[in-house]
Amino acid sequence: MSAVATTRLGRLLGYDGIIATLLLGAFRYFLVSLSFVCCLVPMLAFQALVGWQATHTALWLGAAAVLTVAPALHGLTQAAAGLVDGEPHVARIFWAAFAGAVRHRWGSALVLSGAVLVLGYDVALLGADANVLLGAVAVAAVIAMVVVAAAFLTDSPLRGAGFAIAAARIVLQRPHLALVWLLVGALAALATTLPVVGAVGWLSAPALAAVAATICNRALGFDRSRQRVGA
Repeated sequence: MSAVATTRLGRLLGYDGIIATLLLGAFRYFLVSLSFVCCLVPMLAFQALVGWQATHTALWLGAAAVLTVAPALHGLTQAAAGLVDGEPHVARIFWAAFAGAVRHRWGSALVLSGAVLVLGYDVALLGADANVLLGAVAVAAVIAMVVVAAAFLTDSPLRGAGFAIAAARIVLQRPHLALVWLLVGALAALATTLPVVGAVGWLSAPALAAVAATICNRALGFDRSRQRVGA
């Protein structure tokens, strides 16, 4: 084997070669997705063990099961920014942001949980009419966009109602971004339902979707102006 071929093979298979770099990158995405899925365990357990039922117990359990979703989204958006910027410890970034959201942004979790409870009672009391379901889906989409906007406002100094108003203002001022978030989230959710690769999707789709949303935010100027919008 010639010296040139040996050098090329060393660059390809070395610890800093292309293959190692790709594997390390994939592992970082895996860590972020796994961290996010771990935070969704209460919701996934509720769906598997209880599921939708028009009973008080099921509705309240469902509302409690989503309490970890908003802090998990905060962690996911911060970790996605770390992935885009090439930060080395993305799992640490995720859990630090998750803990910070639990301490300082718990209002987002309560708002989401309360919205799930109210929508659940609306559907349970008004029946599975097409108009009721369509209205519930529309309201749920708006709430989801506001919660995601709040997750991207991690550096805002606002608290309480001011923070919620700032997140809602982002959705009103930048509906194209909110629609991108919904589209990316829907594609990630659909990826987890595919017959063969669905299980793999759980360990890659969350981080990929968050990175795609972060790139869209920066491309459309939201990342540079979010402090101004959140102020």
